[in-house]
Amino acid sequence: MTKGEKLRELTVREKRILYFTIHNFIQNHEPVGSRTISKAFDYDMSPATIRNICSDLEEWGFLDQPHTSAGRKPSDIGYRYYINELIHIQELANRQRERIDREFNEKMSTLDDILQKTGRLLSDVSGQTAIVVYPDNRHVEISRLSLMLEKPDFKDIHKLREAMGVLEEPARISEIFRSDSKTQDEVDVKLGHELNQPALQEFSVIKANYQVDEDTRGALGLVGPKRMPYGRLIALVGTIKDAVNSAIRRAMGRG
Repeated sequence: MTKGEKLRELTVREKRILYFTIHNFIQNHEPVGSRTISKAFDYDMSPATIRNICSDLEEWGFLDQPHTSAGRKPSDIGYRYYINELIHIQELANRQRERIDREFNEKMSTLDDILQKTGRLLSDVSGQTAIVVYPDNRHVEISRLSLMLEKPDFKDIHKLREAMGVLEEPARISEIFRSDSKTQDEVDVKLGHELNQPALQEFSVIKANYQVDEDTRGALGLVGPKRMPYGRLIALVGTIKDAVNSAIRRAMGRG
């Protein structure tokens, strides 16, 4: 299930409960129980209605329940619906935007200077591992891969090592960050099974293309757990992409 594919239509109530469940899980990294949801919606939905909606969302594939007695967490389909239909792309904080402007307004005369700064800045501001794919896939820059070790989402060290092995292979990273014609000018999100990498089933990628000239593109973005603050990070990747494009135009005397 990707950005352009048709997802099941949900009612307003179903959307509200799905949004609350996913947002709560992203913030707290704990499956969300019906009681927690009932406290949030007790003014206009009965506990029975909430339980029925949660059960339907699970049956339709939007939510998973790890254990019968546990709460629910988003599935890949749930995350996809959340990203496509429910989140609001946030404005960057002024201090973050000012830092990006300041960093990219410094004089940089080569593409390498620009792209090396891009990876470091993207990782510093986001708190996630950043990837920069150079034009023609000639090089991949990975910034702060070690951040994966700090994420509570990746407790299985053996699986994490497998994933990090994939992320350290330039050919696989280039494949993951390659965009299709429908999304080449947009910020794109791929997660879980959409990445077509068995070792990355618990990961998400937020990516965008930057443009060197009319025929030459590269890619940049973030890789981390599926439990990411998408509204903020999609805005960040888009802002960095625009800043990189402007810096490249200035370095080449076109802007």
